[in-house]
Amino acid sequence: MMNPPDVPDFSISCDEFDRHRPVARSLIRSTPMSLTERKNTLMSIISCDGLMLAMRAMALLCLCIPGIGELAAEAQDTAKATPEPKTKVPPANAPANTETVKPTPFPLDGGVPVNQWYMNTTDADGAKMSHYVAEYGVESKPGNTIIALHGGWGAEHSYLVPVIKPLADQYRFVLYDQRGSLRSPATPPAKITYDALVEDLDQLRQRLGLEKVTLMAHSMGNMLAWGYLRAHPDRVAGLILVAPAVPGHDVWTEEYPKMVPLCVNDVWPEFTEADLKLLAANQEKYRRDYNDRWIRIAVAEGLIPVDWAAQNAADPDPDLRALYVKTDQQTTMSWRIMFTVVNTFSGRNWRETLGGQVFYNPDVAESIFEDADYLSKVDANWPALKSFQGPVRVIIGTHDYVDLGPTFWPKLVKALPNARLDTIQNAGHCIWMDEPEAFTRSLRSALEETINPIPK
Repeated sequence: MMNPPDVPDFSISCDEFDRHRPVARSLIRSTPMSLTERKNTLMSIISCDGLMLAMRAMALLCLCIPGIGELAAEAQDTAKATPEPKTKVPPANAPANTETVKPTPFPLDGGVPVNQWYMNTTDADGAKMSHYVAEYGVESKPGNTIIALHGGWGAEHSYLVPVIKPLADQYRFVLYDQRGSLRSPATPPAKITYDALVEDLDQLRQRLGLEKVTLMAHSMGNMLAWGYLRAHPDRVAGLILVAPAVPGHDVWTEEYPKMVPLCVNDVWPEFTEADLKLLAANQEKYRRDYNDRWIRIAVAEGLIPVDWAAQNAADPDPDLRALYVKTDQQTTMSWRIMFTVVNTFSGRNWRETLGGQVFYNPDVAESIFEDADYLSKVDANWPALKSFQGPVRVIIGTHDYVDLGPTFWPKLVKALPNARLDTIQNAGHCIWMDEPEAFTRSLRSALEETINPIPK
């Protein structure tokens, strides 16, 4: 459609025309104004939103208001006479303007930023490995970086995330799946050995740019921490040992039968057969207690009937799982309950136990145990720990199967140059699941004493 004779052709696009249509309509439908008032309104639009907006508004007005064409032309001429602000041209070698470019934030895991990456290594025989690494939290002070070692052998890191989250605003926790574990599969020719896991840890220390490292370990992860201390004593700043087994392997001798680690020779020389019997009795009581807890929870959850004992009166020790646990859902539920009652004091929070089963790779432990020198290396960890002058903090629950009571660790810490034991009441192997607040207080204190110790 052609423009009316009195309307200048401003060559506006349909999109721009439609975008500014509301402005023009508001002018048309407003209180009647004189030509001078309309001119001032148009000039105001020009100064606020540019010439093109005014031109579009005037074009619409021209269609509706007689005599406005001359006013539109005058407004256009006035706007053209107004000089445009000069744009400063940067030098040719000036860096690009990056003021508005910001790094992409890390994804959040429960509100905690996490940086996930893979560490690629090459073994001495040329075998290549990729190790999954996840960095949680922030390093609020220099040195506030901790490498956390999961248990196993063959477990994975995710169960430790609830452990470190409450303190992730003060510390950077570096978690990773050890060689052969879930996210760090070791495919042939890569080998899974104790020494290889130790060297993987040193590679991680180097990639993080740490001269020395503070290690926080849980369960069998403590064995890795001690092995690293033995191999690289000058690279360890401090140790936080959570639910640690007793250093050294169980030995078969006339004086110290199985269940008594080798290090007991140093810290409990008067250990007798009566002490051994008491230790065995406590272990058996613990086994009965966690089995009873499983039964109570299984009944409450409907896995087994309330009258299971009456139904199996002829059998004093029936296999309840074989009798009543049939479906995959029931099997998974049963496994989670059993795992939780073994690793916690009450087992009532079994639904908090995530992952499991395929998250654990038993082949890792089998491969490590195949090393003919494994036990001699394990026994060498205790002398390395005894000679370590740095801070060692041990956190253990009263109902942890690795040392019920605890029995041995109170004596072990007394043999270490700079060690302290914190025992959490009514807690099992996964202390934070039983007593989360008490555990976080203990861990915070251990970190403060280990990373930023008060000068003596």
